[in-house]
Amino acid sequence: MERRKRNKITVIALIAVIAMAAVGGLITGIYYGVNNDRYSGYVLESGTDRPMANVSVTNGRDVVKTDENGMFKLDGWIKQRFITVTIPSGYWTEKYYLEIGKNTDGYDFYLDKKEKDETSHKFLQVTDTEINGDGAGDLVNEVKEDAKREDVSFIIHTGDICYVDGLKQHINDMNSENMETPVRYVIGNHDYVKWGKYSEDLFESTYGPVNYSFDVGDIHYVVSAIAHGDYSARYKHSDVWRWLANDLKQVEEGKKVIIFNHDYCPDENGFTVKYGLNELDLKSKGLIAWVFGHWHYNYLNDIDGILNVTTSKTDGGGIDSTPACTRLFELDGGALKDTHLIYRNFVEGEPQEGSQWGVKVDGHGEFAEPIISEGNLYVATVDDGYPKNCAITSLNCENGKVNWIYKTKNSVRNSFVISQNKLIAQDIEGRVYCLDSKTGEVIWIKETKIMAAANTGQNVVVDDGRVYCGGAQKTVCLSLDNGDLIWEKSNDNACSSPCRMIIDGDKLIVGANWDEIIAYNKYNGKRIWANKKGGIRYRTATPVIYEGKLYTAATSKIFEIDKEDGKILRSRDTGINLDTATAPYIVDGIGYFATAKDGVVAFDLNTFEKINQCKTGTALVFTSPYTSGEVATVESEVLPYVDNLIFGASDGYIYMTDKNLKTIAKFNVGSPILSRLAVHDGYIYALDFSGYVTKIKIENFAV
Repeated sequence: MERRKRNKITVIALIAVIAMAAVGGLITGIYYGVNNDRYSGYVLESGTDRPMANVSVTNGRDVVKTDENGMFKLDGWIKQRFITVTIPSGYWTEKYYLEIGKNTDGYDFYLDKKEKDETSHKFLQVTDTEINGDGAGDLVNEVKEDAKREDVSFIIHTGDICYVDGLKQHINDMNSENMETPVRYVIGNHDYVKWGKYSEDLFESTYGPVNYSFDVGDIHYVVSAIAHGDYSARYKHSDVWRWLANDLKQVEEGKKVIIFNHDYCPDENGFTVKYGLNELDLKSKGLIAWVFGHWHYNYLNDIDGILNVTTSKTDGGGIDSTPACTRLFELDGGALKDTHLIYRNFVEGEPQEGSQWGVKVDGHGEFAEPIISEGNLYVATVDDGYPKNCAITSLNCENGKVNWIYKTKNSVRNSFVISQNKLIAQDIEGRVYCLDSKTGEVIWIKETKIMAAANTGQNVVVDDGRVYCGGAQKTVCLSLDNGDLIWEKSNDNACSSPCRMIIDGDKLIVGANWDEIIAYNKYNGKRIWANKKGGIRYRTATPVIYEGKLYTAATSKIFEIDKEDGKILRSRDTGINLDTATAPYIVDGIGYFATAKDGVVAFDLNTFEKINQCKTGTALVFTSPYTSGEVATVESEVLPYVDNLIFGASDGYIYMTDKNLKTIAKFNVGSPILSRLAVHDGYIYALDFSGYVTKIKIENFAV
């Protein structure tokens, strides 16, 4: 009896072991994506059928090389949809992927030989067009002209075509045939949609694989999926990085790599990615640039020789009001020789005669306001390309002669300060510079830690021996004397904005786009109040204090806010787009607001009713978020001058108006003016978008 019982227990245990092994095998099969299918085919040269050896082919996870006969064999993978070839240098094809199960004749690839030597070549980045089914309009022709003029090898769209209708439409607007240049797409977070069997289904059905690679010249280009979006991704990060590791294993030693993704690298500083217990060091694999979109900023920084590059929206102004653009990359062998932005709608004009002097400085001007101090003019500039050409420059007000130039590591996009003969400025990497304003010599430099790419688009404020700096996601207070940290506060959900910080009594008032307006205690960083109600969170405009209340704009609304507790006292939707970087100029109960599309508009602050308007000319760059077309944008603050008003505009003109906004005179500097003018001793000093500083005598200008 006892023996039979023991035998029964043994049988049960054996069954359990077998069951566990079966389940374990199933789990292993799911984890590793094993199935029993086998796929094979050939890679051949078109026209000659010459076998092409040593060419990579993938099922979306595993990567193999063709043999001397051009043949490859691949195991199956549970998530596979395509067999995809890595197009080698000197060849191209639009049929670089074949859908599994739909090719009864096998999986053979035919590659067209190029006649052009592309050891040196160019490509054009387009991103975040977000057409949502409306069509890309004039953008298509502009990109096509850019590509033709620059003779690019391909166009890469780095994601956010946007939603079901957009995904269906965009391929008709921008494809290799109608652009007369090869076009490739990256999947963005808004391209994961509810359609088909899984969220990438529509993208794959329309544009092909979400992970693939190709070679041009001496560069191995990789397109990788963001692996998260509006709907849950089928291909997880572990799938993407496992495929990437397998792909890079096949790249010949010494070849350089550029990776396209919709988002920044998970490890922006170290450029490593992890999958399971494995870690992939991209630096050791020859990475020279990680190129992405998503953030709607223009930004490039150099991290130990690897360029971290993002480009703003192509169809309209970026979230932080950086201009709409495409980005051109120029490769020479295995090196990135140059990258710069091609701004939409921008053609630099000739300034009219009559200025006292005009001087070209390094970089171009955005929102950093010029400062006049002790007979000198100080300007700071932007360069979102590579190699960098941005700087802080001191000029003599009398004759425009350059006193000194200090080359900043990255762009100074917003306003800076001079206090106690110290010039304090911040670049977009979060680096704070304290320079001797008379000599340009460094007194101290502080590296603040930003929390994501390009989140330092704000200004610098100095008050009571303290420097307030940082960005949308982190506000920082430093000692003016030595740059030591006094306090810092994080605001993780904020997005960058040109909205400037202001001081009011014991409060530091900070704004961001897509988030709150916050009042911090300027001494310790404690929150006094915060508000993101009523649509106030969608804003780029700088607030202003007037008669004990705070006034600001957000989208098309004007807000009156209790400055002590942050509560909205009144608001009104004006129906006018007020998304610009400026603070309104308020006098005698009238607020003069710069607008995104309608020049400058005056509102009665008692009723928020429109009183008058100065409609400027068509903007030469598109800066206001998501805005483009026939728009009359003003980003330069309205300033008083005697009984009149003066401001610059994005059409390249300086305007003088009366207080009813009737134009008295205007002066064409030939390029958009995005920052406040400096007015001193009967002269106007303007820094324009092209990087020219112009001095104009108001007496002559106003005739």
